[in-house]
Amino acid sequence: MSSRRCSLLTFRSIITVLFLSAILISAGSQFMLIKIREDSMTPTLANGQWVVVLRGAGRIRLGDIAVFVSPLDQELVVKRCVLNSDERLVIEHGWLITPWGRWYLTGPQWDRLDEERSLPKGSLFMVGDNQFQSFDSRNYGYVPPESLIGRVLFRRNHG
Repeated sequence: MSSRRCSLLTFRSIITVLFLSAILISAGSQFMLIKIREDSMTPTLANGQWVVVLRGAGRIRLGDIAVFVSPLDQELVVKRCVLNSDERLVIEHGWLITPWGRWYLTGPQWDRLDEERSLPKGSLFMVGDNQFQSFDSRNYGYVPPESLIGRVLFRRNHG
């Protein structure tokens, strides 16, 4: 009788392990862990800080911090979404005005954005919170939807 009970417990343990493994594999396809490797999002995110990213470009909204593939070097980049294709660019006296703040524009940035005035469908305008130390959409333009990885959900405090 005890060997039957032991077999039943072993069977339940195996099923539990398989079930938990399936959950972890599923979660692994929905989430990713990224280490911040720049100062462009200071003070919100610090160089060396870890963040959990929920995959999926459709989940990125204005104000979200998102991860995307840089159009320049194909590295992962973390920036804040301040405009989408439903929004109109507003530039006043060399400043890009968004619902999430004002970003200074250099002469070439101002000229390029002043000519475009609207974002291509589905694309996002991504900037760093540390605007004077950020190389972002003001420099390389809009981020197309196919470059988007997902949005930052959680962050581990630096230090």
